[in-house]
Amino acid sequence: MALYVAKHFLKELKKLETFKRKDYRLSLQECFLKLDQLMLTKEGKKELSKFANAGREGGGAEDFMDEPMHAGCTANVVLITKAEILCANAGDSRAVLSKKGKVKDLSVDHKPDTPSEKRRIERANGFVEMNRVNGSLALSRSLGDFEYKCNTIMKPED
Repeated sequence: MALYVAKHFLKELKKLETFKRKDYRLSLQECFLKLDQLMLTKEGKKELSKFANAGREGGGAEDFMDEPMHAGCTANVVLITKAEILCANAGDSRAVLSKKGKVKDLSVDHKPDTPSEKRRIERANGFVEMNRVNGSLALSRSLGDFEYKCNTIMKPED
């Protein structure tokens, strides 16, 4: 997943109308959602399978094409313009800015036990147990991890 995201993020970001009109905050959010959509396409699954099979003996690129993907990755992106520094993240990867020895957090970890994240998980019919989503996943947002994104009633951004 991480290799896929690294390969496609910038290319997909630049395609977005919100990016072209310099609505960078929204374009970063849209790009994260777009990458999830692309990973679920036939082409995306094929590429992810190739990454998964790289260096493994036997097995073709289509080995995992029809199986549900139970993997994901965190992401942390910083976009710097002349006027501002924007950070978008999914998961518990953290970005900080250091200037003259002073540190400023640019991102906030997405942890299941954070009250707002716990409410979001529960609205999606999930639960938090031992500070993990459904007792398993230690972070509350990611790219991929599609087994946790099966609630068709909610929008992907929710």
